[in-house]
Amino acid sequence: MTELTALNSLRLPEPEQITADSALALYEALRPLLPDARSGGNRKAARLLDLLDEFDALILDGFGVINVGFETVPGIETLLEEAARRQIDVLVLTNGASHPSKVSAKKYQGWNLPLAFKDVISSRDALIAHLQAIKGGQGWMALDTNVTPPKNMQGNEALSVSALASAKGFAMLGSTAWCAADQELFEQSLRDNMRPVLIGNPDVTAPLPGSFSAEPAYWIARAMKKLPALQPVWFGKPHSLAFELAYNQLCARAGKPLRKSRIAMVGDSLHTDILGGLAFGLCTVLVTSYGLLRDHNVDKVIAETGIAPDWQVPHL
Repeated sequence: MTELTALNSLRLPEPEQITADSALALYEALRPLLPDARSGGNRKAARLLDLLDEFDALILDGFGVINVGFETVPGIETLLEEAARRQIDVLVLTNGASHPSKVSAKKYQGWNLPLAFKDVISSRDALIAHLQAIKGGQGWMALDTNVTPPKNMQGNEALSVSALASAKGFAMLGSTAWCAADQELFEQSLRDNMRPVLIGNPDVTAPLPGSFSAEPAYWIARAMKKLPALQPVWFGKPHSLAFELAYNQLCARAGKPLRKSRIAMVGDSLHTDILGGLAFGLCTVLVTSYGLLRDHNVDKVIAETGIAPDWQVPHL
């Protein structure tokens, strides 16, 4: 069992009080569960657009790179158009797991972005691949009421003691409808009978225009502080399976193996996008003006965490 001393001593804020600083502190407390990786050079450029000659393919994060809340990030349309003109393949790799990837694709298309269903991979896809490998799903429960459960997995219209008790395992795919009362029922059910828990979204938070949301990693960290026996299985960035799915799809589309160093993982989070990309062997680009670090001294945070991207750009 991995020792999480920092998590045990960390005071977590209420979900509506999450800030970038408290999110960074929680990511650091969960650091023993995250992969090890080399350090990038943290070179600087004005825009991602200026770096396109460095890459044969781009893997873009969703929140913080393509959009913040329901607003697209300035420059995303131009970036996608220029990547297409240069025949640079683009995939979106998002930790948003509440709904099938085609739902995210429809969202992007609603913003007139040239991203099809085949261009979007989510941490949900990695979780489903795991369930298929273990021939699981039947008897499992998707926790949040505002998610689309995977095939064969039980959904729930209202969380209850009996529904929780009947599940042989749980998948936390999203948390937009999750609340403290749900959390208490969930924790008590695990206290009564510990069962496997899969985390389909390892984000602590997602950036909104004026605030930060509480994502599944925040809620599961609350449970882990109270239940030392709980050892969730994580899917999505920074963990490797999501990157394997994205890399294999890019290679299949290219019809040949691609050099990982010529693929850019572009994101706004050091602990998910950048750390995961570095660990998988990709080139990493940290976008700083719109997501988690938008109001921070980024170089200071990089020094404090020891997670350095290959490139740092304020804008797309």
